[in-house]
Amino acid sequence: MKYLTATLAAFIILTMHINARSGNGQYDHQSQIPLFSFGMIADVQYCDCDPAGNRFYRSSLVKLKEAVASLKRDSVSFMINLGDIIERDYDSFEPVLDIINSSGLKTWHITGNHDYAVESRHKRRLPLNMPAKTGYYSFTYNNFRFIFLNGNEISTYASDNKRSVREAEVYIATLKSEGHNNAIDWNGGISKKQLGWLKDQLDEAITGNEKVFIFCHFPVYPENQHNLLNYGEILPLLEKYSNIIAWFSGHNHAGNYGNFNMIHFLTMKGMVETEYTGSFAIVEVYRNRIRIRGSGDEREQILAY
Repeated sequence: MKYLTATLAAFIILTMHINARSGNGQYDHQSQIPLFSFGMIADVQYCDCDPAGNRFYRSSLVKLKEAVASLKRDSVSFMINLGDIIERDYDSFEPVLDIINSSGLKTWHITGNHDYAVESRHKRRLPLNMPAKTGYYSFTYNNFRFIFLNGNEISTYASDNKRSVREAEVYIATLKSEGHNNAIDWNGGISKKQLGWLKDQLDEAITGNEKVFIFCHFPVYPENQHNLLNYGEILPLLEKYSNIIAWFSGHNHAGNYGNFNMIHFLTMKGMVETEYTGSFAIVEVYRNRIRIRGSGDEREQILAY
């Protein structure tokens, strides 16, 4: 069964807890100790701007400081930025990155659509320290593979190259003609080359007996207007692999969750959406589950794998 109902998901989580018990009815001590943990933030969207609706742009700096301090207290192994750390203007990056860089936390970045709301001359080199110019990369940690995707390759906003913009416009027009609700110019997609790279990464993880976490600013499931433009190409690829634990994303500030082919798809709530309490999460990784320790509007979840 590809699509997991909420009832079945709850049953699996319950079964996972039962299996964690030893023969005498006591919990296996090892199963209660996380292998490691990492922090996640999404859609900080800072700028020195007045609030707009539920978006409190100036407040994001205070909320980010509190989130980083909390993650340090919990001794996470590293932090992941799921994109959109600014709302507009290249100068907005500096105060956000000052907080992140001065924290001492190793931070892995991916870009979101709002990160490109800068002057044209800055779009080719955003001030984010990433291992690859392509914006997609991976690393391994404790026999887990972390894969970071650049969901802005096919887009109208990430480049001023007329050919690239036209390609994105044609893609969006085609989706719109087919009735897709994500055919919107603030969504992006990934190239065929990156899709092939993703497949290679998943194959290598299978060979190395590694479990996989995937991170992209854009969600791909459940169906939503915020989804990656070519999410329809991603899901058939992912369902071929049994070693993928979760796909983490931002972009949809309301947050979301779904399960497809036993893969968890978790969309983080946007930090910018709250005036005083920032939303962020700690992901505790156990040998048979992950625990999402949400803060602010981000709720707690226990997800088996």
